[in-house]
Amino acid sequence: MPLPDDPRTAFVPAGDAIYLDTASNAPRLRTVDAALQAAWADGARPWQLAWDDWEAWIERVRGLASRLFDAGHRAAPAGVALVPSVAHAMSTVAANWPLRAGDRIGIVDGEFPSALLPWQARCAATGAHLVAVDRREATSGFLALLERGDVALLVLSESHWRDGRRLDLDRVATRAREAGVPVVLDLSQSLGVLPCDVARWRPAFAMSVGYKWWLAGKGLCALWVDADWRERVQPLEQHWQGRMPAQVWRFEVDAAPPWRPGARRLDGGEVAEPLRLAITEAALSQVLEWTPAAIAARLDMLLARLQATLVAAGLGDWCVTPRSPHLLGLAPPAARLAALREAFARERIVCIERDGVFRLAPHLHVTPDDIDRVAAAILGAG
Repeated sequence: MPLPDDPRTAFVPAGDAIYLDTASNAPRLRTVDAALQAAWADGARPWQLAWDDWEAWIERVRGLASRLFDAGHRAAPAGVALVPSVAHAMSTVAANWPLRAGDRIGIVDGEFPSALLPWQARCAATGAHLVAVDRREATSGFLALLERGDVALLVLSESHWRDGRRLDLDRVATRAREAGVPVVLDLSQSLGVLPCDVARWRPAFAMSVGYKWWLAGKGLCALWVDADWRERVQPLEQHWQGRMPAQVWRFEVDAAPPWRPGARRLDGGEVAEPLRLAITEAALSQVLEWTPAAIAARLDMLLARLQATLVAAGLGDWCVTPRSPHLLGLAPPAARLAALREAFARERIVCIERDGVFRLAPHLHVTPDDIDRVAAAILGAG
């Protein structure tokens, strides 16, 4: 289905602010708001929601999430676990990875803590080492690691969370597959807006939070697990939803029942939470209806419009490249930082500044007129 002529009508209005921080928290869809309100109201009558209804709800969300991981919709729901966070997902992967002393793990410098810290802890426990790749040259840096042949694993993200730089993930993942080097993907800054193809990239694991580009909320993350790993991974948690007792709610003292098959064994505790399920189902349904490719094309058009204006004004070197279609980092000279902060505050332009880089992360609620207003604020500060 094509995007509507005015997709901003699908969102709860942001007032007079221009909200450019989807990379931190998604703007709210009207359908998500309605689903949240309905689930909250239904919570006053908890006896009306039977376990079979909960189970069906979980599986609907799992099925929707699985479609995001594969542009061709070939990824099976059995490969997706629903967990509370990327920190949980990445900690599960790191704890299960067969690292040995001296192994080297490639990771981009300045990676998000949820992706970095689990591997730091695992390396400290095993004697393995992390090798940082310069995010300014991430694609060539990872390819060089693969060429040297002394790396045991790559931990990759497609769009850098600090400044929106884009890794050529297709190129790096394909070369890693050819070299027999496994990859683990944190797609929190790309899944839902950039097409994903686990069938081609063949990562061991891939994951994403829901509260950014899925347009959902916090507390629910999807972990995709390759078929070779699904029966080998030991969950971090022990709880009833990960098991298959012979009789429902019958857990014997002398032996635990078997795990649920596939990635479902890795589901986090309390995944059956109506508010999170309602929000995520509504959000994923809308994103999949619009399609990540169409969303990316619209956002790329908006940011290209802004970038072209800056280039024409002689400020093209402020733009961080290679950028992602949905993210643009602005790195003004240190002498202009304060002026740009003031201009954005005055014009009610909301974005994140990290290490002297302003990260612009619009979604479909942003219009070309909004982008022109952003451009005017930047030019006024330049």
